[in-house]
Amino acid sequence: MRGLTVTILILTFILVTGISMLFCLYLDRRYRRWLIAKRFFGSGVIADDLERERLKDSQWASFIKSLGIMSTPKNEHELVSIRRLLCYAGFRSPDSVTFYFGFKLGLAFLLGGIYLVILILSNNSDFRHLIFTFFPLGLGYYLPGIILKARISARADKIRRELPDALDLLLICIEAGLSFDMALFRVSKEMANVTPILSKEFSQYFLETQSGLPRKKVLKNLAERNGVNSLDSIINVLMQSTKFGTDIAEALRIYSGSLRQERQKRAEEKGARISTKLTFPLIMLIMPALLIVILGPAIINLMKNMG
Repeated sequence: MRGLTVTILILTFILVTGISMLFCLYLDRRYRRWLIAKRFFGSGVIADDLERERLKDSQWASFIKSLGIMSTPKNEHELVSIRRLLCYAGFRSPDSVTFYFGFKLGLAFLLGGIYLVILILSNNSDFRHLIFTFFPLGLGYYLPGIILKARISARADKIRRELPDALDLLLICIEAGLSFDMALFRVSKEMANVTPILSKEFSQYFLETQSGLPRKKVLKNLAERNGVNSLDSIINVLMQSTKFGTDIAEALRIYSGSLRQERQKRAEEKGARISTKLTFPLIMLIMPALLIVILGPAIINLMKNMG
């Protein structure tokens, strides 16, 4: 048992020391690039953007990528599914799948190492406690998947909220005389701060059309890389308008009105749920305090009279 404890101590020391050194190297490289870019451009925001673009070249990213290469599954169906989910979340890099699995494996090792350190510091190196190491390992491995699903849901909600406003501006641009492609490009420029997600998607659409792809193919790509029902529906409407030669502006006006009604209904539904959600804090937190304030003096007077 003593030999097992010494082995765990050595492995934990190597793991923690290696992670600490890699983290220090990453912070040092990040600070140096941020400082150089700030001297060139005079803005820390631009420096942070440059650092994010060069993150894949850092040593930390190389370490995560090496872990991802070891842990990436060989099943093509699973890879396609994960790649689709990452695309829905906004991660479109060719190495996104490798980084995803590398991050899962690295987080599992990190949480497992932290648990072992806690066991050693608390002098609980019994074999029965070591069995529970699988729980932080499993948590670290499956936590990125939970975060990924939450990010997909949040991004889809943002697209649903941004879509009616973007369609209104798109309708105005088309009625002003712009073509559909140029109207999307103008919307992507004008609403970059208001609807950042759709602005990037419309910019990607314009780049793909400029590269020579047909409009039908580009619209399908726009729908497939987001996976939002509202966006899929408007793209189907646009494709049908293009196919049958109907007025795109009229189709956008009708569908924009239906989206606004749908958004209003969702807001009314959330408002109707507030009373139900307030039941628990009202009964468990507010009601006892209210009863103490109202009945407290009467109870005190009753106890004095009985005494």
